[in-house]
Amino acid sequence: MGRGRSGLPPGRELSPNFAAVHYQLGVCYQQTGQADKALASYAEAMKLDPANPDSAYNSGLILFSQSKAAEALVLFEKALELKPDDPAFLEMAGRAHINLAAIHKPDGTIEIDKTAFEKALGCLEKAKAGYADQPEKAKFLDDLINLVKEQIKK
Repeated sequence: MGRGRSGLPPGRELSPNFAAVHYQLGVCYQQTGQADKALASYAEAMKLDPANPDSAYNSGLILFSQSKAAEALVLFEKALELKPDDPAFLEMAGRAHINLAAIHKPDGTIEIDKTAFEKALGCLEKAKAGYADQPEKAKFLDDLINLVKEQIKK
């Protein structure tokens, strides 16, 4: 990406305080595998426009893909505070809760946190309702919901 006179990528030079520029730059970085730069751009967008949930959600996706479920969950929950019925936000919060349900103990054993599975179930059921017009996605979530229910019963 070229640089302007200030050394910033084009757009940031023209509108350094415009959240949408930082968000779009974050998307570009994310799509090209530059996670650290994407996270920095999304953080700036969140600072400039805390009412837009998409930067938090996309940051959560990056962290989730890096196996940082706890950090991702904080961002998914932030996005859900702003847009509580978004099925994608709900799905990813549910998936983060699932990842956090297995607690790895120092002795090598794994303890299961049923509360995390219950939180996951709530998110996933709401997400499934939001995907009523997407049968394949709803089926995927239904299968995931059934797996979570099995874990809760154990």
